[in-house]
Amino acid sequence: MNYLTTSNASEPFTNYRGMRGWNIGIPVGYQFFDWLALEAAPTYIQKNFDIVRTGFFTGVYQKNNNTYLQLPINLRFSFGGKALRGFVDLGGYGAYWTSGRIKGTEANILNEVDTAYQTVNPTSVLGENYGYSYDQKYVFNSTKDNRMEFGLIGGAGVSYELFQIYTFYLEGRYYRAMTDQQKHYELNQAPRYNDNYGLTLGCTIKVKKLFSTLFKKDH
Repeated sequence: MNYLTTSNASEPFTNYRGMRGWNIGIPVGYQFFDWLALEAAPTYIQKNFDIVRTGFFTGVYQKNNNTYLQLPINLRFSFGGKALRGFVDLGGYGAYWTSGRIKGTEANILNEVDTAYQTVNPTSVLGENYGYSYDQKYVFNSTKDNRMEFGLIGGAGVSYELFQIYTFYLEGRYYRAMTDQQKHYELNQAPRYNDNYGLTLGCTIKVKKLFSTLFKKDH
């Protein structure tokens, strides 16, 4: 679930809402001690959000689907028994905004034929003007869009080790962007930050242990 944290003080009757997405990554790591490891996980992740108008503008909205290539690097502190363990992740990440898609409805005020002739005392903007629906690729603006993102990571979860080789884990993670989604292109600009909450289910393999086991079986 991703939220765009920003101020809408200059945008009356506008709400920013969170949207669900998905991510997939390939974790790699190095175990220093039983309780400490360094990990990185190149990840393809969605950071979506929804803009919804209210009041007289009800019915006008825009869904923003954004994809990023992300590289989180974190320290993992683990505790517990040999097989079942808990862990906490702390670190940071860098990401690149690769693509976007926007879908929504706007009041088509340029349409010469509107609904004013058919609707008496319209209660919404779409009662005054026909709506224009769109679903298209987002076109980046080099002046406005900041496609690089850097932030912090916090996570906690549980893991279970099987055959001293495979470790299955379930983790809740929080990614907090520290960089604005926009470049500074105007005065009194309201910053926009991605806040991302995720649930990850995965498996890691102790490569050295796996190769050692296979080599012993071959001999």
